[in-house]
Amino acid sequence: MICPDRIGHVVLKVRDLERTKKFYADVMGLEVMKVEPSIKMAFFASNGRDHHEIAAIEIEGEVADSPATAVGLSHIAFRLRDEAHLRAAYTDLKEKGVKIISGVNHGVTKSIYFRDPDGHMLEVYCDGLAEELAQFPDPYMGMGPLDFAKDAPDFMEAFGELSK
Repeated sequence: MICPDRIGHVVLKVRDLERTKKFYADVMGLEVMKVEPSIKMAFFASNGRDHHEIAAIEIEGEVADSPATAVGLSHIAFRLRDEAHLRAAYTDLKEKGVKIISGVNHGVTKSIYFRDPDGHMLEVYCDGLAEELAQFPDPYMGMGPLDFAKDAPDFMEAFGELSK
């Protein structure tokens, strides 16, 4: 049996590497670790912990989006330190014109969902507090709004968008 230590990285196919570099550096705060022009690929890391956690490779030509009903990756989640950082991320995303798809208190996490410029679903979240988990009948399935993101669509309202 394989027993991974953790997930190492995810590689995304993108349409415009420069646009992707700008988004992941300026909006997500990731460090560009390397750009390899010969294959149009960039590598990104958070907090310099790893050589990369996300990589992006530009796909040339007219490439169709994956249909919403196709099997594939749903989203990539970025863990933040705490709720203060999540609140700051929400403000920053709005200031940078990123469309918020949903803000939800799942119980185990408080999460904000949005898309990158190529339509990949992203989530920033902080872990829920142990004392708050007892309030949830199922702490994995909380659907309530975030108290600081009342203008964001609620989870069930946004479910169609989240499942694309």
